[in-house]
Amino acid sequence: MLNPLVPRQLSLVLHPIGMACSILVLVSIIGLAIINKKLVNRMTVRLIAAIAFTDLLAHVGEFYSVSNAKLPLGSTTCQVVIGFRLFSRAFYCFTNLAICFHLYRSLVLLKKSTWKFEVTTWIATAVVVVVFTCIYGGLGAMTGVNNKKGCNPGADDKTLNTVFYLIIGIVNIVTIAAGIFTTVACRRNLNKWINAFTATQNENNYNQESVIKYRKKMAERSFLYPLSTCITLPFEALFFILNAFNVYVLELTIPNILGTGLSGVLTAIAFAIDPATHQAFRAAYRQLAKGSSDDKLPEYQYTESNNDIALGTAK
Repeated sequence: MLNPLVPRQLSLVLHPIGMACSILVLVSIIGLAIINKKLVNRMTVRLIAAIAFTDLLAHVGEFYSVSNAKLPLGSTTCQVVIGFRLFSRAFYCFTNLAICFHLYRSLVLLKKSTWKFEVTTWIATAVVVVVFTCIYGGLGAMTGVNNKKGCNPGADDKTLNTVFYLIIGIVNIVTIAAGIFTTVACRRNLNKWINAFTATQNENNYNQESVIKYRKKMAERSFLYPLSTCITLPFEALFFILNAFNVYVLELTIPNILGTGLSGVLTAIAFAIDPATHQAFRAAYRQLAKGSSDDKLPEYQYTESNNDIALGTAK
């Protein structure tokens, strides 16, 4: 029989680590932007920053909830904590869906990203997150107090509670499926994308073989971000769906906490092994230590475009 204190202790350890990793990614991106805004002038970088930010929100919400387990159920503070947790989970899922959409649009549909498209994507993502958070609130997930220990979401009405847990569980499943589908579809279309990209470039400007190798590696590493949901969300989705049918498995909380608790770590790892990240830091080092201009860097490594994996310069 699992000790009920183990999940709490695990959360108290993992979430601060996740917060630290998320902050590290955000500080790195902000630092690069301060040194030279061109280093982060790519849509995927901003999506990565958004994922790190959502990781941070989720870790903060979960850590606060666990570390303040004695908050009175039904109190305003408890309801705010639950609302914040639900908002951060929705934000996490829909931001990952946004990056899947961006990757699919760029690598499969071979579409250019524009500022108008990016702004539209962010507005749509924000609206959907707010709508789903309001739906959860309307179902009573933030105000329920029956059969609860701590500030956990759930409605008092059994039917509404079932609907709530099914919705949030299905959102997780859709996010996982989108990550897998996007990765498979983009990998299948990778050669076509490479050919289309190189056809738009001037071969005299740089070595074509290096371009293909670099771009392919960059695209492949970008798949790690949506694929991380295959680790962070499956057990949470299963946990929610079982709760929808009033089935509570205490042992399932361990892999659930491991998944959600490691989301910030996984994003940091993906960011750390991203070749575009390496190039950005090398360029920043040259600019700070040696005073070299970013204009000396090979064109294919980064450009002024806000679209790092599309065919050309965004307009």
